[in-house]
Amino acid sequence: MAGSTVFYKVVLILLSITQFLVTSLAISPRAVGSVLTISLARLTLSAATETAETAVVDADAHECIEPGTCGDSDNANVDTASDSETNDGQTNTNNEPSDLTPAKFAPNGDRLISSEELALYPGKEEGSTIWLSILGKVFDVTTGPEFYSALNGGYKFYAGRDASPCFGSGINTEEGAQEKLEEWEDKKLMPVWEWSTFYEDHETYKYLGVLAGSRYFDKQGNETPVRKDIVRRASEAKRIADEERDRKRKERQAAREARKKQKK
Repeated sequence: MAGSTVFYKVVLILLSITQFLVTSLAISPRAVGSVLTISLARLTLSAATETAETAVVDADAHECIEPGTCGDSDNANVDTASDSETNDGQTNTNNEPSDLTPAKFAPNGDRLISSEELALYPGKEEGSTIWLSILGKVFDVTTGPEFYSALNGGYKFYAGRDASPCFGSGINTEEGAQEKLEEWEDKKLMPVWEWSTFYEDHETYKYLGVLAGSRYFDKQGNETPVRKDIVRRASEAKRIADEERDRKRKERQAAREARKKQKK
């Protein structure tokens, strides 16, 4: 703005000098015009240069108003380093989400898996990972997509959740999955327990950890009293059922032997 004011003042002075030269000294107006044109051109160039330099200075000052916006390379590096540090003082490389947490484990070494993490693996895409939980134990059943895949698996309802009651009742609904096993009769618990041991003994299905914060394991990965009671009752019911089955088998075998002797 100061350069523009000086420019206009100089122009007025030149016009006054021109009028004096023409009227008082009788110099040719054409000659005076040529000198005036050259002088104005030089003055215009000087004013433009001054304006451009002022604009650059103003722009540099504006860039440094807020942290991290200064054009100076040293200051920029300091701001970037400060912004890239997490609350714990470690540098965030921006290569992974900031809310990514490492796996947690129970005192006995079992991995702690939340229901939210379990729900991430229902096998919605071909070849994707499939997890399920039964009695609070989580298994990777990716090798059985024909059974558990969300695309076409016959048991897809069981993937990505703990639907323990459904293994015994066959009621594959949200309501069925929320039934309380502790309220069931001992004999009805037996199929759930058998399915649980089926996954534990399977050749390709892998045990991953426990469903922390569930009805069967607390947040620290400790087995709850409810699960202990269910397992105790179910295993006892299976023992009784196996003994009864074995007794009946022996009775049938003895009856066959008796019939054979009668025929002789």
